[in-house]
Amino acid sequence: MQDQDEEICRLLRRRNERGLEMLFDAYYRPLVLWADTFLQDMTQAEDLVQEFFVKLWEKKIAESLLPATLRPYLFASVKNMSLNALGRKDPLKRPHAVARLDRAWVEYDDLTETMIQEIEGEIEQLPARTKEVVKAIYIEGLRYKEVAERYAISVSTVKTLLVGAIKRLRDKIGNARNKLFLFFYKFSRH
Repeated sequence: MQDQDEEICRLLRRRNERGLEMLFDAYYRPLVLWADTFLQDMTQAEDLVQEFFVKLWEKKIAESLLPATLRPYLFASVKNMSLNALGRKDPLKRPHAVARLDRAWVEYDDLTETMIQEIEGEIEQLPARTKEVVKAIYIEGLRYKEVAERYAISVSTVKTLLVGAIKRLRDKIGNARNKLFLFFYKFSRH
């Protein structure tokens, strides 16, 4: 991971678009899941993270990023943008568990095999098509359109199945919002 972050930062300092592509490939999905932790709206989270990457490139912020602080910077920036978006929607609707979520991110490295097995077990309990969509998006890293084409369903159906799966998994697993984020982040790295 550190080597990849060094390469990303090196390319971004040179304004090489390949650096932005690598950054996107490495961090897009984890950042969307992180934004969704606050926004509770996957579509809004995707839009917000895409907007973040555009700003990062257009405002030349990417040129000053350092490998050692890249990941914390990205996650802190997306968290702040998410909270700002919530404030614009409804200032009284700010998440009251931000500190708990931050601790969950810090404790990422403490994710246990038992927790992963618990989540995998719950995924296996999902209806067949829903399970296929979840695995295709989060484990294989396919885009919604690719999943829709694979299973001959609409992109809307993919999103609906994914939202339903995440809600169901959150209901089944205690403190699931944090666990799911960590689980999918871990698998997006493999």
